[in-house]
Amino acid sequence: MGRLIVDAAASLDGFWADARGRSVLSAAELRGSGGSAGLSGRVEHACGAVVMSRRALELSDDAGWIAQAYPAEAPVFVVADAPLGVPPRGQFHFLTTYGEAFAAARLAAGDKAVLVVGEAGAVKAALRSGEAPEIWLRVVSRTLGQGTPLFEEGSAVADYFVSELDTTADAVHMHLERRLDA
Repeated sequence: MGRLIVDAAASLDGFWADARGRSVLSAAELRGSGGSAGLSGRVEHACGAVVMSRRALELSDDAGWIAQAYPAEAPVFVVADAPLGVPPRGQFHFLTTYGEAFAAARLAAGDKAVLVVGEAGAVKAALRSGEAPEIWLRVVSRTLGQGTPLFEEGSAVADYFVSELDTTADAVHMHLERRLDA
């Protein structure tokens, strides 16, 4: 079964969303335009399934970006209390816990990776599960000043090291891997 890869973005000052809950990524960046180069392009090609929170699905007025950002055959598992409206393209499944979503996505992904995308709750759940040996992090060249931090104090992110680094005009892309002794 596929490994979990955290696929997330943060501002230079460490926030994934501003004080109003809007993602650090612009609508164009959420749709994946310009993000297919270097490390970012590699993680998208490795994708066999996606796990995200309800909030990540609702971040954009047009949730169609999700079906466009990942391969068409990659099912999306959304952690939500109830099904939401979804774009006409893509396979969306709604589960109530991250544990259920991770298990279903790993089964669906086969030998490919499960991307855990988006916001701090999903990242925290993946890191706490101990099943995410990699983090693909984009640090975008903007500051938010306040908002929701991507990593909270005491998170397991200290167990990871930067194994690759790539830069684009929009971001610094870091591939972090969990230390073997962690």
